Amino acid sequence: MLEQEHRDNYSRQVFRKWQPGDVYAPKDLSGPEQKKWKNARRTAGSDAFDTLGINPINEYKNFTIMSEYMTEMGRIKHSSQTGLRPVNQRKIAKAIRRAIGLGLMPSVHRHPLVMKKINPARFV
Repeated sequence: MLEQEHRDNYSRQVFRKWQPGDVYAPKDLSGPEQKKWKNARRTAGSDAFDTLGINPINEYKNFTIMSEYMTEMGRIKHSSQTGLRPVNQRKIAKAIRRAIGLGLMPSVHRHPLVMKKINPARFV
């Protein structure tokens, strides 16, 4: 029991995910080195709209893109789920609300064409 507790405590301190075959030195297991990996994990990559150079507000008519950022119940996903920068998260939220307001997207569930694409057997 005590050994398991020590193991769990140590695994919480290790932030690097080691893969089979990785070569490491004892220094890699030290506290300062682990802190580097902890900070590196938090840095987010660029979001899809920045990569493609698209303004999310202009895509309010594209229900395929809009539905990726909505839950099946019609709610806007949180930025931790979408991986968007705060600026683009606000823009995509505005575009979704605009599409719902114009009646281009349903407000309570996914668009039927998107649902058909995901699960075609359901629409036979």
